[in-house]
Amino acid sequence: MGQNLKWVLLCVAAIAAILHSAEKAHASAWALAPGEAQLIMTTAVSEASSLIGSDGNSIALSDFSKVDSRLYFEWGLFKSVMFVGQAGHQTINFQGAGSDVNFSGFDETKLGLQYEFRRREGEAASVLASYVIDGSLDDPRLNIGGRNDEVEFRALYGCSKKVEGDDPLKWVWFADVQLASRYDLKSDIVSRWQLDTTLGIKPNEKWMWLGQLYILDIKEQQIAQFTTPSVQQAKAELSFAYRIRPKRYAQLGLTQTFAGRNIVKERGLFFAIWQEF
Repeated sequence: MGQNLKWVLLCVAAIAAILHSAEKAHASAWALAPGEAQLIMTTAVSEASSLIGSDGNSIALSDFSKVDSRLYFEWGLFKSVMFVGQAGHQTINFQGAGSDVNFSGFDETKLGLQYEFRRREGEAASVLASYVIDGSLDDPRLNIGGRNDEVEFRALYGCSKKVEGDDPLKWVWFADVQLASRYDLKSDIVSRWQLDTTLGIKPNEKWMWLGQLYILDIKEQQIAQFTTPSVQQAKAELSFAYRIRPKRYAQLGLTQTFAGRNIVKERGLFFAIWQEF
């Protein structure tokens, strides 16, 4: 895959999932009304020249490229309750650090229910419980998905505020904070902690600018006769979204892993199409 092509298409469902509607805070803490739904179709391409080792030092890679395709779906079931589902497919080429991996297969699948227990003007809070079905790749350096089937619990808080002017659809800032943990059903341990934060601004009814920070800590685990190392990752993303028609957005941005342990230092572009129903 050429260098230019690697920097063309990347889509992250996590960012696109915060784009609910122009009247809301664009934060995933807001639950959809009964009967409403949204589908996010993503494609991701990234590359890397190094891996961050267990001591924090960089290890040169001969080659790394990843293509990630993903579907994210939300559907309002009852007042304050919605179904949340996610599935994906990955193609990864990894050469270096003592191993070669050529992988093409399914990533983890998540099925969950989200309950919004607090809502008032400019603020919402929810909890989300999901069953996570293990994907086809268990190397945590390349894939930060679950290593076994897991149960994930996530707390979500979103807020928004008007910056200036009288138009309710212009110059609105919004923030979203999510704290998650997972319980590994096979290893019988709390396998990870994760913090996701989003800060954005909506200058008008068509454009959104977003910045996100992800911090992840996965514990060391025993899989068969092998021990998989602990993994830490800090990743930043910058993007903009544009409303191409009513209830449809397109989004483009940059992503970069900038710190961690036992993790590939990925960089790339991402693209997303999000549709409300």
